[in-house]
Amino acid sequence: MDKETQKKLWIVTISVAALVFFFIWARNIDSRALENLGITVSLPLFTFIIAIMDGFNPCNLFVLTFLLALLISVSHSRKRIYTIGYIFVLMVFAIYFLFVAAWLNLFKFIGFIDPLRITIAIIALIAGIINMKELLFFRKGITLMVQDGAKPKLVQKIENMKEVIKKGTMPTLIVASIGLAAFSSLVELPCTAGFPIIYAAILTSKVLESSFAYYLYLLLYNAIYVLPLAIIIGIFGWTFKGKKISKETMEIIKFVGGLIMVALGIILLVNPGLLALS
Repeated sequence: MDKETQKKLWIVTISVAALVFFFIWARNIDSRALENLGITVSLPLFTFIIAIMDGFNPCNLFVLTFLLALLISVSHSRKRIYTIGYIFVLMVFAIYFLFVAAWLNLFKFIGFIDPLRITIAIIALIAGIINMKELLFFRKGITLMVQDGAKPKLVQKIENMKEVIKKGTMPTLIVASIGLAAFSSLVELPCTAGFPIIYAAILTSKVLESSFAYYLYLLLYNAIYVLPLAIIIGIFGWTFKGKKISKETMEIIKFVGGLIMVALGIILLVNPGLLALS
């Protein structure tokens, strides 16, 4: 066993032990005791934390960095790079918003009843464990990454952008960018489904002043979700240095995201009162 594998095993072992202690703590702690101590998390802060973790998902990062690396290799026009990049972000924002809104409306229709809470908890636990295993078994067995069957088509669509980037008019570039972003967003949904489902369920459990307030939180969630992508585009366009996200980085992102999903699943399962956000 090489040193890198040993290091990963230690990380997994320590993380699993931490989750066991967290489970024991979450099951026995009284949420009211935490409130009395002033240990609460506001809904806006909770939204930011979950959305930013969701935003650092390797599927979106893979597609975007692959696309930007291709852009920079064939064109040094900041205008074209920013046009394609930010259209990609806007389309991801729009499709993701509709995706999360659909779950929110479904949960509002059903109501945040115990069977729903337990179902979401189980989904969070399963999705989290699948994501955590990527650290040791990357893309092996069941995975919530871009599926192997869809990946060649996605890469081909990105490669097809070359001629459009070089010679296409701005309207052609915009249309091609919208098509690529829409296709990649749909292909990536299995990779990103965990956090938005969990967030939509938790948001449903909150009593807000109006229906409009729920959608304001969804807008906030999605704006934070695409923030890492927007920053990456700005950096790439300014420096003209393209680098695809590495396998090691994707492993770490999936593992950390999975760890948080499992923790949320444990809370929803054994002590949902801990999510009584202020």
